[in-house]
Amino acid sequence: MLDLNITLLFQLVNFLITIVVLNYLLIKPIRKIISERKAMMANLSNDAEGFASKAQSSLDEYEAQLVKARQDAAANREDGRNAGLKEQQAVLDEAQKEAQGILGEARARLNAEAEESLKELRAKVDSFSQQLATRVLG
Repeated sequence: MLDLNITLLFQLVNFLITIVVLNYLLIKPIRKIISERKAMMANLSNDAEGFASKAQSSLDEYEAQLVKARQDAAANREDGRNAGLKEQQAVLDEAQKEAQGILGEARARLNAEAEESLKELRAKVDSFSQQLATRVLG
């Protein structure tokens, strides 16, 4: 059975003193360290979120610049293609004009030669007909 005497009272006082001393020496400093660590972790978590948002914004900006660069490259490529087609068309037009000029000169020369040959043949028709008539009659 349990005896309730003065030793129980001393043990109770001793226990309370031990709890007060432990609270002062161990529990309060540990609680303080734990609360400081919680604050530090919250601060680090906020910093990490800030870094993540900065990284995401940098990535978004990079992707936007990449899209813009691709669009600019496509526009430059299309401009170059159009300039090449215009130059090609100009060269073809010039070549066609030159060919038309050469054809016109050749036709004019041929027509002149044909007219000249025709004149020569008309001039020689009388002499040919006389020679033919003398050969047939002769």
